[in-house]
Amino acid sequence: MVINIKVQKVKLNKNRIRYILLDSNYNVVEDVKRYLKYLDNKDMSPNTIKNYAHHLKQYFEYLELINLKYNEINSSKIKSAIDVFSDFIGWLKIPHYLNDKINNIGEVEPLRKPQTINIIVGTVLSFYDYLARDNEFDELNVYKHQRKNSQFKGFLYELVNKKEKIRTNILKLKTVEPEIKFINREEFEKLKSNCNLIRDKLLISIMFEGGLRLGEVLGLHLKDIDIWDNKIKIVPRENLENNARVKNNAKGHIFFPPYVMNLFSNYIVEEFEQADSNFVFINLYGKNKGAALKPGTVQKLFDRLSEKIGKKVTAHMCRHGHATELLEQDFKAIDIKEELRHAQIQTTFRYTHFTDKYKKELFNKMNKE
Repeated sequence: MVINIKVQKVKLNKNRIRYILLDSNYNVVEDVKRYLKYLDNKDMSPNTIKNYAHHLKQYFEYLELINLKYNEINSSKIKSAIDVFSDFIGWLKIPHYLNDKINNIGEVEPLRKPQTINIIVGTVLSFYDYLARDNEFDELNVYKHQRKNSQFKGFLYELVNKKEKIRTNILKLKTVEPEIKFINREEFEKLKSNCNLIRDKLLISIMFEGGLRLGEVLGLHLKDIDIWDNKIKIVPRENLENNARVKNNAKGHIFFPPYVMNLFSNYIVEEFEQADSNFVFINLYGKNKGAALKPGTVQKLFDRLSEKIGKKVTAHMCRHGHATELLEQDFKAIDIKEELRHAQIQTTFRYTHFTDKYKKELFNKMNKE
């Protein structure tokens, strides 16, 4: 069976990008189009929406394999939505899961990790939840409803909230919290020393010393840099030519060591010169000279630097390195949350086990001396 389901990128005006899903007959799947447009209107990042589109593409490929349409999930054609999704999970793990003619000898290594499968299935369930809000679908029978835990709540709370319940996805696989990869200050200095351009040293320094995301760095404008105050402002902007954006519109400002501002001044004088651009980080050579730097160019930079220092490093590891260093210096999690502009404090707490590890290493070192 040939399946030609495709995610198509659509360029709108003012550098705005959207994604649509085409079925095997190259027709637009209208409900998916509406859902992705809804996510875009919620100001979700283009990369996230792109990932959602590809997750739905996998689901629609699976449905075509089992000869089921997405709007038949609650119909009499199937026994249970749980069975459909259970097989979908099996198919995501092992692509030939649905082929009865193939018998596996021994244990087969799953194609995807549980975390990845949970994300894909979660996207599909979110799509159906969106349709259910318009009463186009009944809620899928894949949830367990429980009353909220009222432990340590008083009588009045119990009386007011007695009908309040939480919904749990029963299809969610057990996962192990992934290890956060980061660089320490010594590795940061190695990266910086291996940069040939002041621009690249500045870029890496801003990410490590301030914990900025790559999209936030690439979206910086010259007027966002307050040299006299050693401060950089994070300003959300829409429809930038390099598609850079501030996640969750989390504006703010970060203070930097003076050497970062010195790097910025040297960069402007020696490399940026009289470029006609509002962006801080631009291409300095080639056919795109003067244009805003794009994520792909930065990734190539980190690939080259990774080879030089003998460790695979990504841009986001600089942000993780900044957070880890703050924790090791006994900064409070709530202050780090504000510094990194996390939407939830739980995200910040993911770094805390590094602090415990660091303290344990110090304790062992002291006992050996």
